[in-house]
Formats: sequence, structure tokens, C-alpha cells
Amino acid sequence: MSVVTVSGSEDPMRTKLTQYRPGSLLALANTHGFQRVSLQLFGFYGHGKSSLINLCVSSVQTKQYEDLAGLGYSDGTVIRERREYQLINNLFIYDNRGFNSMDPEEISEASAQLRGLRLVDEEVKWDRTIEEKMELLLQKNNSPRVELMVPVLVFRGAKELTAEQSEKMKVFVLRCFDITGMFPLVVLMESGEIQEKISKSFHLLGVRYVIALQKFKVQEPELDAETESEILRFLNLCTNEADRGMKKLQRVGKEEECRRHIREQMMVELELEREKVRKRTKVEIQSTQQVSLPMSSGLYD
Repeated sequence: MSVVTVSGSEDPMRTKLTQYRPGSLLALANTHGFQRVSLQLFGFYGHGKSSLINLCVSSVQTKQYEDLAGLGYSDGTVIRERREYQLINNLFIYDNRGFNSMDPEEISEASAQLRGLRLVDEEVKWDRTIEEKMELLLQKNNSPRVELMVPVLVFRGAKELTAEQSEKMKVFVLRCFDITGMFPLVVLMESGEIQEKISKSFHLLGVRYVIALQKFKVQEPELDAETESEILRFLNLCTNEADRGMKKLQRVGKEEECRRHIREQMMVELELEREKVRKRTKVEIQSTQQVSLPMSSGLYD
């Protein structure tokens, strides 16, 4: 692994970041009890979530690039739980299990994370039973929220988005906005020559910010000055979005917003369960019909 020494700590973007406190950028008098901002990473397996965490930690703390979070597929490991890394006193970043296909079950679990209804260091499960899901909702129902979530989507752009990927991404992007009031910030890893096309695809889905790390290579990680500058810009955009989210809550109220999260997540889980039952019933009916067909045809032989 190549290592490049990062630039000095006098960078104004780094200074602004290290001085950040929830609500400070907009001078908000009421931060609704939020004591910290957390960047929740999402993305498919092997798209560079752990590498992004390594870059963020190294850039903020003015360290040489270090593999703190692991490299997922590239080093033979697969992250299956949410892992927390501290950037500054009240700014954290969460690694996450990678999506398999971004199907409704996976998006439902991602929704629960964004609503603050999942614990750190617990295994991320795409196939929880309805009983497990309801139990988790009840556990979190009376817990005060002190953490504001900012959604971040990491995408390794070797190819353009397919029509199927775009449809699934659209569902995910809109779900993020519905829950947090923010469209996810997108970080492109290794997008190469098609970076502009991929960026445009995400903008068409409603994404406001797309940050492309053109020089960074997951297999040959280096933190040069250009990549470091983009990382610091990305993190400052995240804190800007966090404060905008807090400002929106002034119109709604934190308690009402928390109740909404519990209520809507419960509706999502129940609808998924109903869909499972419908599919099982359909399969059972088809199986019964297939078994009975030979018997019926025998009457006319």
C-alpha cells in the first residue's frame, strides 16, 4: 500500500470542520437536543465504503493514509455490522453492510438506520422476522434521539447506472429525503472517464451533491492533496446539510418527528410482511393447482 503524507492542518476547510458544533453553521438557537451528527454510509458490496472512512479519518486528523476500517472484498473480509468511527468531538461516520440488490427488505433496514432505530455494532440483517422488527421499534420508542443522521451513498462507478439500478436508486434516494429531509450525498469512487455521465444520472434522481474522487484507487490507496481537499469539502457539505436538517425541525418539532419515524417505520415493516404473505399464498395456490391438474385431466382420458 502506498502512503502519501497529507498537507498541514492550516487548511481553512479543516479548521471550519474541527470548529463545528451541531447548529453552529446557521447559528441555530435550538438544536432539538442533537448532540452529534453521524454520516451513515450506504452502498453495494465492494464499492468503497470502508476506503471512504479511511480517507475521512486520515484527512481530518492530518494522518498518513491508514487502513482503519478494512477494505471489504479487496482484503477478503465482508463487513456485516454497523461500525462507528469518530472524526471530531461531535461528528461520526458509520460503516455498514453492503447492499446485495437494494431490494425492499434492504431499503427497509436502511430506513430503520436513518430513523435512529438500530444500534451500533449490531449485525445488519436483511431478513429479520416481523417479531424482531417490532421488538426493536418498541425498544427505541422511548429513547431520546441525540444523533442526527446524514445519508451518504458510496458508488464505485466503473460502469454507468443501468435502468434497473436507476429505478432502485430512485426509491432509495426518495426514502432518504422522506426520512431525513436530505437527499443523500453521493461519493463516486473510481468513476474514471464516465464520471460526468454518472454524476448526471444521480442529479436526475434528485441528488444535490456528487463528489468524485478521481485520483483515488481502492486497490492502491493514496491520500494526495487533491483527494484530501475533496474529502474535506465533502465533510463540510455534510455538516451544512445537517444544520439545514435541524433548521427544518424547528417547523415540525423533534418529538413529533420521532413519533412520525416510529409510525412510518412500523407501516413499512407491516406492508413488507403483508407482501411476503401474499407471495407465499400465491406460491401455495400455484403448487396446489399443479398437483391437481393431472387428476383433473384423467377424467377425460
